[in-house]
Amino acid sequence: MDDVLVRTQPRRPFPTANVLLFLATVATTLWMGFQLSPLPATDLTLGNVVRGGFPFAGSLVAILFTHEMGHYVLARRYGVRATLPYFIPVPFGAGTLGAVIRMRSPIPSRRATLDIGAAGPLAGLAVAVPLLLLGFSLSEVREAGAGAAAASSALQSPFTLVRALLAHQPIGGVGDVEIFGDSALTWAAGRLVFGALPPGHDVFLHPVALAAWLGLLVTTLNLVPVGQLDGGHVLYALLGRRHARRVGSVVSAGLFAAGIFWTWSWLVWWALTRLVIGVGHPPALAEEPLGPGRKAIAWLSLALFLLTFVPVPVSF
Repeated sequence: MDDVLVRTQPRRPFPTANVLLFLATVATTLWMGFQLSPLPATDLTLGNVVRGGFPFAGSLVAILFTHEMGHYVLARRYGVRATLPYFIPVPFGAGTLGAVIRMRSPIPSRRATLDIGAAGPLAGLAVAVPLLLLGFSLSEVREAGAGAAAASSALQSPFTLVRALLAHQPIGGVGDVEIFGDSALTWAAGRLVFGALPPGHDVFLHPVALAAWLGLLVTTLNLVPVGQLDGGHVLYALLGRRHARRVGSVVSAGLFAAGIFWTWSWLVWWALTRLVIGVGHPPALAEEPLGPGRKAIAWLSLALFLLTFVPVPVSF
C-alpha cells in the first residue's frame, strides 16, 4: 500500500496583539470623546463614557479601520503577506496615533504597489467625507469672540518665534482658543453645509466632524509622496524608483520649509519621514510601467493629497 502524505496548512496564530491594541484604542478614543461631549465630567459612569464618547470614537476608529483594511485586502489579493492593523492608543490628544499594517513579503509589481498604496486613502476618504458632512450638519455656527481673531501665537513656528525675538515682542504661550485649519476639501464641505459665515463667526465642531477632520489629516500625512508612505507608494508606481526618489527629495524639502514658516507640526513630520522612513522606495519584483487606468488613479491620489493638505492644522 502506498503511503499518502497529507500536508496541512499551518494554523495562523490568533492576532492577540492586534485585538488588544484595537480594544485599547476604542477605550482611549471613547474617553477622549467623552471629554468632548456635553455630558458633565463629574457624572463618570461606564455608560456615560460610552454614550458620550461614541460619536467621536466610532467615527475616528471607523475611518482608521477602513483605511488600513483597504491596504490589507489589496495586499492579500496580490499574495503579499500582511498583518492585520496595529492600532496605536495614547492617553492624550485624539486617543490614538493612527494604525499601521506590516507587509512581510515583497510587493510583486508596480501595479500592485499602486493598488495597495492607494487603496487605504481612497477607502478611508469614502468614509471620512460623509462623516464630515454629517458632523458639519450637527455643528454650530457661533460668534467666535475676540480671542479667536488673535489666536496665532509666536510659538506657532520657528519663523514666528525668531521674528518675535528679534522684534523684542512677548512670546506668550499656548492659549485656550483652538482653531482647526481648513484644507480645500474641508473648506468646500463647510461652504456646502453652512454657506458664507457672518463676520466674526466660526464653526464649533461636533465630535463627529472633529473625528472626520482628524481622519482626513491622517489621510494627508499618509499621502505625502515620500518614501514608503502611501503617497510614496503611489509616486514610485507612477514614476519608477529613480524619479520617485528625486521628487520625494523635493517634497521632503517642502515639508521642511512648511515646518519652518508655517507650523512645528510639519517640521515633526519632516523629521519622521526623512530620518525614520527615508525618501527612497524599495523596488518591486516586476518593474513594468502602469497602464492608463492606473495612471489616472495615481494622479487622483496625488491630487487628493493637495485637496486634503492643511497648511496649519492647529493653532491656539
